[in-house]
Amino acid sequence: MDIKKKNTILIGVVSASLIALVIILAGVSRFRAYDSYEIEDSFRIEGTSGLNFLPFADGILAYSRDGAVHYEKTGATVWNEAYNMLSPVAVTNGSRLIVYDRQGSTLVAMSEEKELWNVSTNHTIVDAAVSADGTVAVLSQDGETGYISLYNDQGKQAGSGQVHLDQTGYPMSLAISDDGKRLIVSFEYPADGRLATRVNIYDFSEDGDRQKDNIMASFRYKDTVCPEVAYFSDGRACAFTGSGVRIYSAGRQIKEKAYVKAGYNIAAVAAGKTGFALIRRDKSDKGVITVYSDNGKEKFRRNLLSSYERVFFLDDGRVMIKSGRQVDIFTRTGRKWFTYRFPDQVEAFIPGETLREFFLVQRDSTQIIKLS
Repeated sequence: MDIKKKNTILIGVVSASLIALVIILAGVSRFRAYDSYEIEDSFRIEGTSGLNFLPFADGILAYSRDGAVHYEKTGATVWNEAYNMLSPVAVTNGSRLIVYDRQGSTLVAMSEEKELWNVSTNHTIVDAAVSADGTVAVLSQDGETGYISLYNDQGKQAGSGQVHLDQTGYPMSLAISDDGKRLIVSFEYPADGRLATRVNIYDFSEDGDRQKDNIMASFRYKDTVCPEVAYFSDGRACAFTGSGVRIYSAGRQIKEKAYVKAGYNIAAVAAGKTGFALIRRDKSDKGVITVYSDNGKEKFRRNLLSSYERVFFLDDGRVMIKSGRQVDIFTRTGRKWFTYRFPDQVEAFIPGETLREFFLVQRDSTQIIKLS
């Protein structure tokens, strides 16, 4: 065997060994439980108690009525965007972000680098969503007419439609698929003296153009309302109703594929890219969180030992619960991955660039920490 061939084999062995080591270390990080942390860096965010926070592009989005600021992973300010909104709501999807004024008329679209475009609608915004490719969907209302508007990633209107409230109902919630082609919208309407729900799924590709009003499927449910809808990363959609969660298939023939019945009142819901969580109150008024896959199969159930402020999914499927000074993170299988009670109030606990890095936002400082 010549030297060149020996070197090639040696390089291949070393590369394979390094890849195996990385996989092993990643597995150790995922299966290990953490109950402490080390401070890697710190910076200050002014007025944290009056701000809302979201993870965005490996950094932090801080926003309020007056504007939004994007901090990168080092804590440096990437951009600072001023606006004036009475009830701002921020929605992120990968490197895309929108902030809109709920019950107002202003929407701003941004990327991780800068503002992209903004729009002032002629109608009151009820809900809005952004896809991974930057398509923005807006659900608005004016008197007895509802409006659905689509904007491309340049802010140009790509589609629109009207819904008449006496026929369809009052718009409640909207979500958009990752490819920007489909919308799921919930409506509320009276039926036999009670409130009922209609769920429409719209398609704005060639498939939907062949359907009346671009509606691919429509479902009705009596004696319940639907305040929230969502899309999963595989194209399936779900509707959170007062009686339970309805899951709909992807593809051209959309059907209700699963139904997760709510055995008792749902206090809160959270949707991720690959699943969802329901928080219910048991007979003693304690919280119980149940996490499901995107096909409606129960993955795990845990009692909540304390009150909760927020429940949300991390990008890799882990579930985080924050309450006051307490932060708990569960793996996708329900194992407690991190738990810690901080000495001071936690305003936000935002995932960072790596699996174990987080932004710990508190009143007087923001720290970049690494779990240990």
